[in-house]
Amino acid sequence: MKRRTFLKTTAAASVGTQLLGGVPLRAFSPDQLQNLLEADDDRILIVVQLFGGNDGLNTIIPVDDPEYYNIRPVIAVQKSDAVSVLSRVHMHPALAPAGSYNLKTMFEDGRLAIVQGIGYENPNLSHFRSTDIWLSGFNSSDPNKRLIDGWLGRYWANKIQGFPENLPSDPTAVQIGGTLSMLLQSPKGDIGIALTDPEKFFEQGQGLSPDLDPMPEDSRYGREFNFIRLVAEQSDRYSSVVKQAFDRGRNTLTYDDNGFVKQMQLVARLISGGLKSKVYLVYMGGFDTHVQQQNEDLTGLHPFLLEKLSLGIGQFMQDALAQGFADRVVGMTVSEFGRRPYQNGSRGTDHGAASVQFVFGNKVRAGVYGDAPDLANLNSNGDLRWQYDYRRVYADILETWFGGTPEATEAVFEERFLPLGVLQRPTSVQDAYDGRTQVNVRAYPNPTATSAVLEWQQGVPAGVTIELYGTDGRFVETLHRGTVQPGTVQIPIHPSRPGAFICNVIVNGRPTPVPLSVVR
Repeated sequence: MKRRTFLKTTAAASVGTQLLGGVPLRAFSPDQLQNLLEADDDRILIVVQLFGGNDGLNTIIPVDDPEYYNIRPVIAVQKSDAVSVLSRVHMHPALAPAGSYNLKTMFEDGRLAIVQGIGYENPNLSHFRSTDIWLSGFNSSDPNKRLIDGWLGRYWANKIQGFPENLPSDPTAVQIGGTLSMLLQSPKGDIGIALTDPEKFFEQGQGLSPDLDPMPEDSRYGREFNFIRLVAEQSDRYSSVVKQAFDRGRNTLTYDDNGFVKQMQLVARLISGGLKSKVYLVYMGGFDTHVQQQNEDLTGLHPFLLEKLSLGIGQFMQDALAQGFADRVVGMTVSEFGRRPYQNGSRGTDHGAASVQFVFGNKVRAGVYGDAPDLANLNSNGDLRWQYDYRRVYADILETWFGGTPEATEAVFEERFLPLGVLQRPTSVQDAYDGRTQVNVRAYPNPTATSAVLEWQQGVPAGVTIELYGTDGRFVETLHRGTVQPGTVQIPIHPSRPGAFICNVIVNGRPTPVPLSVVR
């Protein structure tokens, strides 16, 4: 296709989906990597979207709760069948397929965190609205509030200097298959490409760089023209970049023959080939298990999906470890909601609320976050109560993994959330020298009726900020700002209201969360 013809006839939404090595690509509006990223800032996030609503109760099994077996007489996983991992958690056996690295072995190796009770306040049980809530990072069930862009799209659009006018060398985000998700869209434009087949993408993207100059943007026509012009330029540039990375990359094992697993294989090959994208989005559907969710012999749709999820993530990690890029990657699963605690009349489960989330990689703080669901204390709709707002994990990704500031996170979500702490915060020799390390803080008296003292040993002069958050991770108030000198530090605090809280003690930029109860 001639460049001029492309510019005259192509609309922004009509850039077609392509294929490479069997997986589809689509180019979208411009994106850009931050020009001032440090040379060693090569951290990558993989988002695994489980569409349909994954059943958390049949993923991590509450084997010691007899109510689980009362309300799920057919589809429950018996304790004798559940896989006990380190005597701390019981997984569905489909998560531990024999002969392959998988989520069970990743948990045993310290590469998997399990977040129980993930969700949000006043859950919406519509697939589409709840998906929009999870992808946008805005919790609003008001149908009049349009959710049209994503938390990662807004973060990177704000972080990238000059976005969207200047194009980076590599796409900031890559989605495997489909049309570009809301997750990777921003008010300034889309920050990624959707890709299935790098070779086809290369063939159709070549020669599209525009030979016409940008137009003045004082008219709608001019703005639309420039948008299409940038899409064309991006298609041309990224088609070569993606193809080169694919050709340079490799895989060190034979992946399972399944669509999702093949998506993870392609991600590993693009990373191996040197693509500098910061975010990859992959997708699994089928989790809307209203009918025949699981058979009595533990076969069925949900076990099949769990097995492929475990294989895809496990084989990717095995490949990453073999090729030496495992330290650069963390991943997480997201699903729009969980399932109802009670099985329905069709041996399935209906739309529910809170569920289970996996966070994986070498740099996770492995373990189980949150308590097992309390089946005797359901919400007013008969659903599981949420324990952690999903945005606490997102805040961890932005601040701990990508090095963003709390102010940048607040700009993305329009409110402040305390990172959950599921990721390891990197500490350099310079950090230790400058005192940017966590401190061992003691709060006393705790519980308290009016005030408390926070005490720790300080090695170097430091700036200190003390913030108060609710146990849901939402910001309440700032209790103290100031500086301290080396030695024993004692700072009195006076919370303005009773309740269960988390004091976030930030010393030279490093946070230390401290539980605090105020009883009046």
